[in-house]
Amino acid sequence: MANDERRSETFIREVDEELRRDQLKQLWKRFAPLIIGVCVLIVAITAGYRGYVWWEERKAAQAGDRFMAALTKIESGSREEGEAELVAIASDSDVGYAALARLRLAGEKAGGEAKAEALAAYDAVANDNRVPRPLRDLALIRAALLALDTGEVAGARERATRLNVADNPWRHAAREVIGTAAYQAGELQAARDAFTEIQQDAQTPPDLWVRSGLMVSLIDGQLATPGTASSEAEPGEPAEEPDAAVGATEAPSATGANPEPPSAPAAPEPTPPPASVTAPAPIPVPPPAPVQPAPATVPAPAPPASPEPAPSTSVTPTP
Repeated sequence: MANDERRSETFIREVDEELRRDQLKQLWKRFAPLIIGVCVLIVAITAGYRGYVWWEERKAAQAGDRFMAALTKIESGSREEGEAELVAIASDSDVGYAALARLRLAGEKAGGEAKAEALAAYDAVANDNRVPRPLRDLALIRAALLALDTGEVAGARERATRLNVADNPWRHAAREVIGTAAYQAGELQAARDAFTEIQQDAQTPPDLWVRSGLMVSLIDGQLATPGTASSEAEPGEPAEEPDAAVGATEAPSATGANPEPPSAPAAPEPTPPPASVTAPAPIPVPPPAPVQPAPATVPAPAPPASPEPAPSTSVTPTP
């Protein structure tokens, strides 16, 4: 009995294995083309991606070499050839080096007389969504600085405000532009707030922190000046008379009433000399000339006098 049971289990297991083999063969025949196609597609996509990366790196290397060659030409004195090469890079290179070429061209214009064209070029790069965000922010801060340099205070403040956010690496320079623009516009309190914000940021660069501290001290001095100098007369204006002098020199009332005749002036009272006045120093008088004394004579001794009676002190009454 036991042998028969073992033989039955073995037979059933073999039958199950055969059934599984048949099912797997059917699945392979049905889905083999799809599976092979997916594998080939994955390999092709991987190869294509790696080929694209290699092509982009090659183009970037070539654009970098061209960009450095253009800068070398500009620095060596061949400015026209270098700028022509930058224009070509900006038109046919990838986005990164094209944006760098546009920024350098704008910088060359800003260094010359074409400041308006340079400002427009910076704004074009800052508003181009194809350009990477760091380069767009760089173009925006340069445009703000150029606008501040040319006197466009409102434009400089508007551009810098877009960069004054907590996670932007250009926020420190943007706050300095905002504070300087407010100071040029005469808004001392707004300028002080901007420079104080720079002081309170722990990530502010040291040189910018020092400059902002100097500006805060300068603005504090200017804010305190009007309060202390308000009593001083402006240059060219007559000084105000004291209240007592004004009251003493008031004109007669203009209501139409006849003024009273002035009374006779009182006799002036002698005024004692002020305590602070000292008496004049005495005039020195020369000493008198010495007088030669006459020779002294010795008098003869007088005889002794007789004693006289003392006079009476009684008084006789008169009838």
